[in-house]
Amino acid sequence: MRIFLDSKYKKRLLDEIKLKNKCKTLSELSKKIGINKKTLEGWFYLEKSSLPYELLKAYLNEEIKIIRKKEDNWGQINGGKRGQEIIIKKYGRDGLRKMQVLGGKHAAKTKDNIAKQFKVEIDNPLFLEFYGSLLGDGWLNSTKSKEGRWGIGLCGNLKLDKEYINYCKKNINNLFNRKGYIIEKNKGNAIEFRFKHKWLFKFLNEEINFPYGKKENLEIHNSIYLLEYNKLRYVIRGIFDTDGTFYLGKNKRNIPSFPIIAIHMNEPKLIKQIGEILIKNNFSINYSDHGKMIRMHGKDQLIKWMNEISSSNPKHINKINNFLSVNT
Repeated sequence: MRIFLDSKYKKRLLDEIKLKNKCKTLSELSKKIGINKKTLEGWFYLEKSSLPYELLKAYLNEEIKIIRKKEDNWGQINGGKRGQEIIIKKYGRDGLRKMQVLGGKHAAKTKDNIAKQFKVEIDNPLFLEFYGSLLGDGWLNSTKSKEGRWGIGLCGNLKLDKEYINYCKKNINNLFNRKGYIIEKNKGNAIEFRFKHKWLFKFLNEEINFPYGKKENLEIHNSIYLLEYNKLRYVIRGIFDTDGTFYLGKNKRNIPSFPIIAIHMNEPKLIKQIGEILIKNNFSINYSDHGKMIRMHGKDQLIKWMNEISSSNPKHINKINNFLSVNT
């Protein structure tokens, strides 16, 4: 959806976005939120230009009054109306109805062909890593409105996960040809990456049972869980990068020196699956917090983890590498 604002409200909105992203200039803001500077200039400095509601709604407030809203396809709608008027003049309303029936059949056939062409390679390491991160800190949008339909997202800590979210953004573009957009929420110290993809949404929800809306009773779907360990390790990497941690446990002298890899989720079934995979592949693990946490202790386990599963999240990689550089 596109929105239209008076010039004074555009200025207020731009000031609000700069304030929340701690930017003084448009150039700084462009780099911070990943939107081209010329695009931002067009949105906020051209009097009659519209703005993307979905991308900017987090910054809107009661003081910023919207003049009007238009659907993203408003130009196509207007063009369609003009086309109908021409057809009625030339062929009459019966002729219009016949064309609409033929057009409907053609559209249905086209949608069916698109659905058949869309395929997910579930053994692709990048997809499996994406699937793991989705199990960790991802979601399918439960909103049925046009604004929220087919929405898919990932979130993280604004201070710690920004590089990782950008890494995921690039992978999703490579996998599904979707650029999406990033939202930074300074108030909640959160960063989100969102994109839309109808056929991926349907695949995730209908084919591998990933829930939309509230996530609960999560499990690695059987079609993925039955893959060989060489593939499953990418799912575990994605989960670790979003819901995992590396820290140093204290020794007998109460000094933090003992490396620990941990994954903590409010999903006992999923934690149990991860544990079973790791045990089968000679990891030494223990469970805690009523089966909601899994941990591996010691330098040998850490090295094995990095050799076999590793991480794509710089906040983990940097901490682990710093520890290993001093303790090997």
